[in-house]
Amino acid sequence: MKICTGFRLLLLLSLFVPLVLPQAIMEPTDHPVSLDGVLRIVHGFGAPGYGEDKKVDARISYWALDLPFKVNIACTPSRPDFVDIECGATSRLRLFFPVSPSDNDLESKAKRLRGHKATVTGVLHRRVSMYQITPVYMDVADIAAAPSHAGSSTQR
Repeated sequence: MKICTGFRLLLLLSLFVPLVLPQAIMEPTDHPVSLDGVLRIVHGFGAPGYGEDKKVDARISYWALDLPFKVNIACTPSRPDFVDIECGATSRLRLFFPVSPSDNDLESKAKRLRGHKATVTGVLHRRVSMYQITPVYMDVADIAAAPSHAGSSTQR
């Protein structure tokens, strides 16, 4: 089989140049931020192994905001060699809605915007257990349809 030189070069470069999404580090972490992305319900695995044993692990569904870039928050790993594991960025944020009955309309808004671009406002947190699923997650304070002129996610 004959492969052209240009294709070989492209194949070689693809092995050494990983696809890198732009990354934003959000600070300070105790203030709400607004991010634009696509609102989804994601299906995955929960306890006990969070996907390690798909026959035993619980099947779960959770709200997520898919972003066009990766977000991260400041993090100090427990050991320097754990930086990638403990301090990773993500382009998918798990969303947690308030549980009080008076805030129930946030999840109702989310249901109407499922599969569409939305602006979600809330406080970002670093995952401390596998329960949060994504490396960075958000406690939602507000949700609205994204402005039609929004081309990318923004921090406000």
